[in-house]
Amino acid sequence: MQKIMYRIGKTSEEEHLRLDFLDGLSRTVDQRIEFGLIPIKLPVIDDLPYRIFDKMEDYRKWLNTALPKYLGYYCVK
Repeated sequence: MQKIMYRIGKTSEEEHLRLDFLDGLSRTVDQRIEFGLIPIKLPVIDDLPYRIFDKMEDYRKWLNTALPKYLGYYCVK
């Protein structure tokens, strides 16, 4: 990362964006990947390591009943 720059007074929005971009460009690829990935716990999905269904229909029923809609795993008919 770059050295910290101190300025007295307010910077313009363009200057602020330029400094943010320069800061991002100064990072290595590994740092960018590390900062870009946010681990989150997905309810119900992360509770068990795996699930086995006999039929695709059973899987779809489980999706529609067990998972919250905001995760996006529901079936649209």
